[in-house]
Amino acid sequence: MDIAVTKLELLDWVMHLRSEDMFKKLLALKAEASGYEEIVGYTVLGEPLNIEQYNAKIDRGIKDIEEGRYMTDDELFNDMKSW
Repeated sequence: MDIAVTKLELLDWVMHLRSEDMFKKLLALKAEASGYEEIVGYTVLGEPLNIEQYNAKIDRGIKDIEEGRYMTDDELFNDMKSW
């Protein structure tokens, strides 16, 4: 199944929908689906992150900086010379 094509077909169907009852059912489904965890970012390896995972990575990075676990750009540049 080509999801992009299916999405376009679904959008076309919704755009031409005339039944108010069916439209209300779609709105209810949308409201129910709002609890679905949205992907807000990706790791450098391409793994999807939801908002909780994204915030946890930010918090971990801040903690690393506070505890001195980082490398300055000069240190990185000098380290790269040995690669």
